[in-house]
Amino acid sequence: MSLGGFQSGFHARTVPRSQVKWETYLICSHGCEEVIQLISHVSGEVEFELCRVEAERMGRVLLEAARSKRESSTRLS
Repeated sequence: MSLGGFQSGFHARTVPRSQVKWETYLICSHGCEEVIQLISHVSGEVEFELCRVEAERMGRVLLEAARSKRESSTRLS
């Protein structure tokens, strides 16, 4: 299932764990049955895979980083 895209040239989709491309590098000890893949718009290749739990963690980290940058920029003005 396609989940949408990013301006940076990637889109995301979920696949069953059995369809993971990079099983060796998948960080998941949670028993997740689905994996989120980031697909390059240029090559069409899977560039990154992570389970839902790790995706949520990464999302929080990215949001925190974006907010802290915005907050520090506001303080400097």
